[in-house]
This record gives sequence, structure tokens and C-alpha cells, in this order.
Amino acid sequence: MNSSMPHSEPDLQLVEMLAGMNAAADLEVVQRTRRTVLLAAAEMRERRQRTRRNAAIALFTIVGLVMLLTPALWDTIDDVLSGGDFLEAHSMVMMLSLMLFSALLGALVVGLRSQRQIHHGRR
Repeated sequence: MNSSMPHSEPDLQLVEMLAGMNAAADLEVVQRTRRTVLLAAAEMRERRQRTRRNAAIALFTIVGLVMLLTPALWDTIDDVLSGGDFLEAHSMVMMLSLMLFSALLGALVVGLRSQRQIHHGRR
């Protein structure tokens, strides 16, 4: 053996940490893991709130459009049943409004479905 190298005592903190007896090192890992889990939980909570808010806005938009279009639809159906035809200006505007509403409703449904698929990791 080489006698010129001094024999040093092993680092007790390193030995305790490797043996699993160093509570300070374990506490640091626990705290780091806890912070990571809390941040992930906060992000999930924010994402859920944002999804609920978007769904509520879409629902209120649909309800508002239905409430606005229902009297006009009722009046158009009443005109057609009383002898009018679909080529009148009022009926044509109502049909165009209904097509616009249907397209908007379809876009909202597709948007909500794609957002839900992204949220669940399917995309």
C-alpha cells in the first residue's frame, strides 16, 4: 500500500445519506416532491376552471341565440302555415339566420369536443 496518502475519515454525512439515515437530505427530497405535486394540482385546478368557464360561455351563447331566434322562427312558421311561402324576404332572412345558428352551434360543439380531447390527452 501507498503510505504517502493520508488516511482520512469517511464523510459521516455522506455515509448517513447513502445509508438512508440522513433526515435532512430526505426532507429536502420530500419538500421538492411536495412542491412539484402542489404546482401540478394548482395547474389542474386552473385548467378545470378554465374548461368550466368556456363551457358556461358556450352554453349561455347558445341559450341567448335560441331566445333571440325563437320568436322569429315562430312568426315564420305561422306565416308559412297561414298561406305564405318561403320566397318572401322575411322567410328567407329567417332561414339564413337558422343556417347561421346551426353552423355556430356545430362550431361550438366541435370546439368543445376538441378541447375535451386535448384535455384528456387523446390528441
